[in-house]
Amino acid sequence: MRNLRVYEEAWPLHTPFVIARGSRSEAKVVVVEIEENGVKGTGECTPYPRYGESIASVMAQIMAIGEQIERGVSREQIQHLLPPGAARNAVDCALWDCQARSAG
Repeated sequence: MRNLRVYEEAWPLHTPFVIARGSRSEAKVVVVEIEENGVKGTGECTPYPRYGESIASVMAQIMAIGEQIERGVSREQIQHLLPPGAARNAVDCALWDCQARSAG
């Protein structure tokens, strides 16, 4: 059985990111931690409103399949459970990280 933790963080940028649409001085990210057999894998993502994503929508997508993640769903199955985007990226990265750390 796995343990899933999903939370929001804000990471300050060294210098503001400036483009024609505006500027940003921090990156708001969703962090996903998946722990299995005492090994924790971490993944994160930055939701982009331009693609219809928000912190809340990404967290909701992940939590909607939270039970499946905790029961041991595979990375391949995640590809079918979540649409392409920030949520799938964060979960996929956390699973890869967990597997890599388990392998040493």
